[in-house]
Amino acid sequence: MKKSIIFILLICTIVLTACSEEESSSKNNEEQTITDDKSVIVEKNESDEEGENQPLPYDESDFKRPLTDVEKMMLDYNGIYSGSNYSEEDLYKKIDQLPPNLTEQEYYDKLLNLLKEDYSSEVETLVNFDDVINVNLERPDENIDTTIKNIRYVILLDASGSMFGQINGITKMEAAKESIEEFAQGLPSDSSISLRAYGNKGSNKQEDKLLSCSSTEEVYSGNFNKEEFNKSLGSIQPSGWTPIALALESIKNDINDNEKVIVYVVSDGIETCGGDPVEVVKELKESGIDITVNIIGFDIDDNGQRLLKEVSDEGNGEFKNVNSQQELNKYLRQQYEVQQYKWSNWKDSGVEQATQISDEKKLQIVDIEDEIKNIANTEYEHLINAHAYLEKTFEESNIDFDEIASLINERYSEISKYARDTSESIRSNIMMNNSEEIRNYNEEGDNKVNENIIEKSKVNE
Repeated sequence: MKKSIIFILLICTIVLTACSEEESSSKNNEEQTITDDKSVIVEKNESDEEGENQPLPYDESDFKRPLTDVEKMMLDYNGIYSGSNYSEEDLYKKIDQLPPNLTEQEYYDKLLNLLKEDYSSEVETLVNFDDVINVNLERPDENIDTTIKNIRYVILLDASGSMFGQINGITKMEAAKESIEEFAQGLPSDSSISLRAYGNKGSNKQEDKLLSCSSTEEVYSGNFNKEEFNKSLGSIQPSGWTPIALALESIKNDINDNEKVIVYVVSDGIETCGGDPVEVVKELKESGIDITVNIIGFDIDDNGQRLLKEVSDEGNGEFKNVNSQQELNKYLRQQYEVQQYKWSNWKDSGVEQATQISDEKKLQIVDIEDEIKNIANTEYEHLINAHAYLEKTFEESNIDFDEIASLINERYSEISKYARDTSESIRSNIMMNNSEEIRNYNEEGDNKVNENIIEKSKVNE
């Protein structure tokens, strides 16, 4: 009997132990399941918290000014279904997984995290857009080389004995002096003028050839002063031979660094001292001097014209043979007319290019505005579609779907307004800057044209 009781107690103990273990196992499994569920939630919450602490999706140093709130909003992280990644089926699956107890703002944020589009390129272009209109045309009085500071006009006057010869009742020297005086008066006021005589020593006789052929003298240098210039010009008297090459070679002693040199050689004949004017001009250019050589001949025969034209050709200038003082004056007047034309053409080209740059920039801005609006339309359509599915999914809930729709509409309006207002502001700046650039070209061009008209009238007086 005693053994039977002990056996029964042993069986009960085993059964109770097994039940306890099963209950414990079941409880542990349940706790593990709860723990696992909590782990998912915690993990998601931690992920959300990390999302809030994520670095900015843009580098502020990439922008030339601080960003507005709307720009920051547009530059936020893109949705996982933005652009070509959009999938309505995958979107609906994500919405199905949303909990039913979020606030309207949280639902809106969830939809935006899925569908926010990429505006980064357009916003960066607008923020950093260069609305300046800058036309850099070479001025008619400047060389392409920016080291050229000013222009020096060098007048080389033939003082050989043959300049005593008459042309239309007055000597060639008198005609040349009168025309040179008027020409010098009309040069730009900030230009430097050098007046050099050559062959002004001795005589044109054989015994004086060595003396005369080695004679050249700069009699005036500086800005034009009528009294002093005329006095220097009057001191030149015809006497000797014609050392044109020596006169040209002496130019390097008359000029300063970084000066553009425009030479007018006034002569009634060719080189008579054995020099080579063409070779001298070539050497001057090779030495780095920016030089233009023009030859004005007085009643020169065909062979002389050919030889002197070779000099002007080498000097990238022109040769003009005149047979009267009237022809000489006409030629010098044309020098002003050329400058007048150049300035007028410079002005027109500047205005045309400024307008072209302005138009291109305005079109670029309009294109960016349109692109932002297109992106915003796509984003809006996707958000409205997602909103409709969200409402269908949680139709039995207490969610205020109108409030979510209002947030979507507000975002669309803000982005559209930003595109429109920013575009208008930039285009307004472009037009203002274009007007300023056009005004600058018109004012300076007109002033220079008028200066040359005045200079021309001086020669006509």
